[in-house]
Amino acid sequence: MARGKALDGLVPEHMNLNAVVTAHLQPWAKAKMEATDGVGDDTGGVCQPDGIFRYPAMAGSFLWLPSADKILIVYGPQAISTAGVQRIYMNRKEHPRNLLPTWNGDSIGHWEGDTLVVDTVGFNTKSWLQPGMQPHTEETHMIQRIRSLRDGAFIEMQWKIEDRVALTSAYTYSRIYRKAGTEMREEICSDDIEVWKEFRDKRLKPQMEKAREVH
Repeated sequence: MARGKALDGLVPEHMNLNAVVTAHLQPWAKAKMEATDGVGDDTGGVCQPDGIFRYPAMAGSFLWLPSADKILIVYGPQAISTAGVQRIYMNRKEHPRNLLPTWNGDSIGHWEGDTLVVDTVGFNTKSWLQPGMQPHTEETHMIQRIRSLRDGAFIEMQWKIEDRVALTSAYTYSRIYRKAGTEMREEICSDDIEVWKEFRDKRLKPQMEKAREVH
C-alpha cells in the first residue's frame, strides 16, 4: 500500500479509519466494541482469519490473479492460507439464495468502463470491521470499486460498507497501491520466534493480572 511520497500526490480517503468506523456505530455496537478484549478476542491471534475488512490495510500488498470466470485477490502474508483470498465471481449476476455466512462473504463483480465493481454479502459475525474491534452483523454489505491510475502505475480501491443493524449509516474509504511486479514477495509475520513470544507475553500480561484480581 502506497504511503507518503510513494503516493505521488494521490490522496486516499480516511486514513484514520478506526475513528470513522466508530463514529458510524449504533449504540449497541459501540458498547460491544468497548467490552471486547483486544487481545483475547482477536481472531487473528488464535489462528483464525482476521476478516476481509482488515486485510487491505494489514496486508499492505496483494496479488491480482484473473481468470475467465473469476478474479482472485490474495492479500499479503495471509496468502499462506485461504483466509486472505477474496474470490470475485465474474460469471454470475446474483448471489446464491440462502447463502451460508462465511468470513469473506460471497463476491460478484462486473466492469463499469475501466472500473471493477465488486458486490459482497453473506458475512458471518466473527470478524471486526477494523482493528479497533468494531463489530458488524450478517447484514453487512460491502461494495468495492477498483481501478488503475496513472497509466497503470497505481491501483485505487474504494470501499463502501453498509450494515443497517450495526451502523447508523454507510461509511466509505479508499486505499492506493503502487504496482510492484507480478510476483508476491515472501512476508513473514515474525522470523524470530523469541521476539514474537516477548511481544505476546507483553500484550497478555495486563489480561493475566486482571484475571488474578478477579479470582
